[in-house]
Amino acid sequence: MSKDKFKNNFEVIAPPTAAQALAEINNLDDDYLSYLSSLPDKVQTKIKNRINATRNGIHAVAPLTCSGPQNCPFIEKCPIPNRDSEGELEFGPGSNYPIGMECVLESIFMRQKITDYMQHLKVDPGNPVEVSIVGELALIDLYKNRCLMVMSSGDRSGQGKDFMRIDILGFNENGDTAEQAKIHPVIEVMDKLEKRREKWLDKLMETRKAKAEWIAKVGGGENDSRVLNEIKQLRDALLSISSRDDGEEDSEDILLD
Repeated sequence: MSKDKFKNNFEVIAPPTAAQALAEINNLDDDYLSYLSSLPDKVQTKIKNRINATRNGIHAVAPLTCSGPQNCPFIEKCPIPNRDSEGELEFGPGSNYPIGMECVLESIFMRQKITDYMQHLKVDPGNPVEVSIVGELALIDLYKNRCLMVMSSGDRSGQGKDFMRIDILGFNENGDTAEQAKIHPVIEVMDKLEKRREKWLDKLMETRKAKAEWIAKVGGGENDSRVLNEIKQLRDALLSISSRDDGEEDSEDILLD
C-alpha cells in the first residue's frame, strides 16, 4: 500500500460542526423511514406524541402501568372504583380502567407537577436544560407520592402505616417467632428523594447563575436585567419550597418520635 493511499484511509477527521452533528443525528436510514411511513396514520400520530412528550422532558414511562383493579397495589387510592355503603370497593367493569396504559392518577399527577414547576420557577419552555430539570423534579415528587401511598395503605404485608416494619428473624424451639422492629424502608427512600430534589434545584440555580455571568461578560443591557430578575425569582421560589419542606419534616419528626 502506498503512503498516499494509507494516509487517505487513516487520516484524522476533524470533528463536525454543530450544524453537521445535528444533521447527522436527524438523518434516519431510508429503510427505517420507509417502515415509519408504512405505519397507519393513527400509529404514526401516537409515536409522534410520545416522542414530543419525551423531548419536552415529560417522563412518559414514569407513571405506573395500569394492571387492572385486581392487581394494582394502590387500588385503594385509585379514583375510578366506587365504594358501597360499607366502605368496600366496587371495581366496576374492566373497561373503566386504562389497562396496559399509564395509571390515570400518576399520569395526571406527573403532568400537573411539571406545569406547577414550570410556572412557579419561571422556566423557559424553549430551554431544554431547565425543562429537563423540571422533569426530574416532577419525577421525584411522583416517587415521593408513591411512598406516601405505601405509608397510607401499607405495603404488601400491610406494614408501614405506623412508620414501622416488623421482620421475622427466625423461630425458637417452642415455635415462637423472634421479631425485630425497625423504621420502614420507605422512610429512608423519602429522605433520599428529598436530598435528590435539593440537588436538582441547586443545578437549576447554577444554570441560571452561569447564564447571568455569561451575559455580564459579553454585555446584555436589558437581557442582563432580565436574567438577574430570573435569578431573584428563582431564589424566592427556592426559599418558598424550602420553607414548606421544613414544615413537612418537622411534622414527620414529631410522628417518628
